[in-house]
Amino acid sequence: MRLALVIPFLAAAAALGADAHAEKKTVASGKTQVVAKAEGKEITLTELRIEMARLGLSPTDPDAERIALESLLNRVLLAGAARAAELHRKPETMARMYAAQDQALADYYLALASQPPEPTREEVDDYIRENPSLFAERKVYDFSVLTLETKNFNEKALTPLFDREPDFTRLAAVLDKAGARYAIAGATQSGAAFPAPIREQLAKYAPRDNIVITGDRETQIMKIVGARNEASDPAEWPPVARRLLIEAATAKRAEELMARLKKDARVAYYRPSAAPAAAVSPKKK
Repeated sequence: MRLALVIPFLAAAAALGADAHAEKKTVASGKTQVVAKAEGKEITLTELRIEMARLGLSPTDPDAERIALESLLNRVLLAGAARAAELHRKPETMARMYAAQDQALADYYLALASQPPEPTREEVDDYIRENPSLFAERKVYDFSVLTLETKNFNEKALTPLFDREPDFTRLAAVLDKAGARYAIAGATQSGAAFPAPIREQLAKYAPRDNIVITGDRETQIMKIVGARNEASDPAEWPPVARRLLIEAATAKRAEELMARLKKDARVAYYRPSAAPAAAVSPKKK
């Protein structure tokens, strides 16, 4: 069995095993609203929290405030130096500033408008039951991963050399003979770390089955060499399920919002190279 996907090179997916204890922790706060001062400008706790959100830092991360404050200080110092050089008066700089202001406003509105209602306990329980590969039946997979240049991957010719084989011995011999560059490495990964389509397919797979991930430059063939149950505490499942439900609902609401706004605004495209493919009329023959 083999799952072939034409997607960019797969990076490690977002980790889903949130620690229940981490949910209860909070970042230590100072006793004053002013957390730092630079160039005579005070940086407040509110600004620090906003910067943490902008950077996507979790309040449960003990280093979050430190990272956010460093980012704020860098911005204050660089902006001060730019003003001293009167860069803020240049037309290009002003255009950038207006664009940044609009982007910040747009991001904030989208975050507020796409915020879904809190999922009910029944919805959380249903999600846990409907996604066993994330919870009760979560597995850890051991892979043998062969990576080669996509231009050298001929699916029809090479698939029989690895599809039902225990390893990449036959495929490697052919690649060696052809002088094609490749690398083989081992990897261990929780199935929960993969995007839903791959995760659900993996749950049906067994050793010797493969996932083929084709990118523009490289193709990865991930052969399952072992699979075992991943221990997890059922007490940790509800917070994870809640977070995933909110993320999915937020993405859906954001997509629906943008579709409605574009429709209401009657967006028109005048540059074919910049317009969505669906908005470009086909050429007449």
